[in-house]
Parts: sequence; C-alpha cells; structure tokens
Amino acid sequence: MEHVGRLARLIVSSLTSGAVILMATTAIAAPERGTALVIFVDFSGSVQSAQRAAFSREIETHILPWLGPGDRAVVAGIHDKTLTAFRPFAEVVLPEKLVFSGWTHNRVLFNRQASERDARLRDLKDGFRADVAGGLARGRASPYTDILSSLLIAEKLFADEPRRKVLLVMSDMIEDTPAYNFEKIRWGPDTAARLLTQLEAKHMVADLSGVCVYIAGASARSAELAQHIGRFWEAYFKRAHADLDASRYARVLLHWPPAKSCRAQ
Repeated sequence: MEHVGRLARLIVSSLTSGAVILMATTAIAAPERGTALVIFVDFSGSVQSAQRAAFSREIETHILPWLGPGDRAVVAGIHDKTLTAFRPFAEVVLPEKLVFSGWTHNRVLFNRQASERDARLRDLKDGFRADVAGGLARGRASPYTDILSSLLIAEKLFADEPRRKVLLVMSDMIEDTPAYNFEKIRWGPDTAARLLTQLEAKHMVADLSGVCVYIAGASARSAELAQHIGRFWEAYFKRAHADLDASRYARVLLHWPPAKSCRAQ
C-alpha cells in the first residue's frame, strides 16, 4: 500500500509540474511576426500627377495606419535607374510589441516600458510618413519605366526575411525600356509566354516565393492593351512563385489589408 501511495504522489507531482510548465510557456509566448512591406512607386512620365497624388492618398489612408509593431516597410521609386542606382526614399523598422508575462515581468516596470515603446513606435511612423511624403513630392519624372528591374530588387529586399512578405507596386504596369516597350509590342495569344521565355533566359524573372502581391494603378490606352499587359503580369508572378490574385490587380488599391492566407506556399 505504501508503494502505491508513493506512486500516486509521483503521478500527481508530475501532472502538476507539467501544468506549471504549460502555463509558463503560454504566458511568455513570443509575439506574432510582423510584415515586411515593399512598395514601388512609378515615377515615369506615363503616370500623371493626378495618379501619383492618388498613390500618395492610398499610402496615407490605407498603408500607414495599418503598419504595426514588428513591421518593416520600404518605399522606392520605379524609374530609369532602378537597378543601377537603387535607393529607397523611405524605410522604417517598427519595434515589436511587448508581451507581458506574470512569471518574468514586474507590472509597473512593464507598463512603463510598454508606454515608452508605444511612443517610440508613434515617432517612427511619423518620421516614415514625412519621408514618404517628401519622396513622392521630390520624385523626378523618368523617361523609362523599369518594372522588371524593380522586381529583381524586391527579390533582394525579401531575401532571408523572416516576416510575412507583401509587395505593392503602384504603377500603370506598362514596362517601357529600350529592351521592352509594352506599348509598342504587337501582342498576340503567345506573346506573354514568349516574353517570359526570353526573360528567364536572361535571369530577369525574380524569385518572389511566399510574397503576397498587390498592384494599384494598372491602366493602358485601350482595354485590349490593358488585358494583354494584365495577362502578362499574371503569368509573370505565377512564374515568380508569388501570390497575385486577379482581384488585387487593379486601377486602385483593392482588398487591403492582406488576408493571412495571402501568400504563396
């Protein structure tokens, strides 16, 4: 009987210890990872000032309020020197949210640190907002629209990024470079596939695995041309292993913020 009693006490002790460990693990669980957001804004001459002003409003109204603790955001222009002279005009990394644990934190000290962290987050967002506004206001009109090079830069920006990845391209999506001018191409049923084969041979298809893609500003001089260009980019992002749903390719920013399911597996 004494042996049975010792065994029972051992079982109860083990169960109690397991419960304590489980409670402690739950209390100090790490916060959810933030989002890495990369925004490219078209500064080419084909994008009129009214459209660029609309881009600015969408960033101010939808993007900036959405950014939260742990997020990283980069904003850069699409122009004729995207690949050779890349330099973002706004960038911020926001501090992660503090998570209270009754096992390790003093409540008074934690509240003070959380308040300081919130103030720091507000200051960083205000500075980022000013940098974005300044960059959009100072951006010079470019003779070319090198979207393809911008996507290669996006690949580098997302490399080894542990956060969730979201790419927003604010452009009419009309590639216009000496190598590829989408307004002068004679589009046919197999044009998009032929272009992609050429781009792959030149290593010009970015690897955007796991990236959720938004397009805002898509347009063209005719509905037919817009459809051809839209189908090309749909095929491009599929080849790049990105997640671009047709509902997120539009003249304006739609279906924001991104759903948690918006990512390529």
